[in-house]
Amino acid sequence: MMIEFFKKGFKTLKFKKQKPSPFGDLEEKIMEYLWKKGNGTVKEVREYLGEGKFAHTTVMTVMDRLFKKGILKREREGKGYRYYPVITKDEFEREVAKKVVKDMLKNNPSTAVAAFEGIVEELSDEEISRLRELLEKKTKDEKKK
Repeated sequence: MMIEFFKKGFKTLKFKKQKPSPFGDLEEKIMEYLWKKGNGTVKEVREYLGEGKFAHTTVMTVMDRLFKKGILKREREGKGYRYYPVITKDEFEREVAKKVVKDMLKNNPSTAVAAFEGIVEELSDEEISRLRELLEKKTKDEKKK
C-alpha cells in the first residue's frame, strides 16, 4: 500500500542507527510508540515520552503533521483524537529502502552495484535466490521486447 507520503516523496533522509529515516527525532519517537502499541492519543504518547520533556501542544502538533503527511490516520475520541499508523514499521522501512535504492540506481547505477557487491556475503541463501529470480525475470522481460 502506497501512502501519500511516498507518492509525494520525502525530501530528506537522515541516517540514524545506521538506517535512513525521513523523520525528525520527535517524529521517530512518536512513530516507534505507535508502531509498538498500535495506536495512541497525544496524552498517551506524551506519557511515553516523559510528560515533562515535551509540551502537550508540541506532541499534538507533531502528530497532526504526521496525520497530514499521510503516515497516521485518526479517529475522534472525546475532545481529541486516537492516532493509528497507516502502515507497519516493516512496510515503512521497506518503502524507505526501496526509495534509497531506486534513487541510487537512477543517479549512479555503478554505485548501487558496488554497494550490493559489498553486502552479498551477508545475504542468506533465500535472499540471494530471490535476487536471482528478480534479475532472471527482468532479463526475460527485456528479451521479449
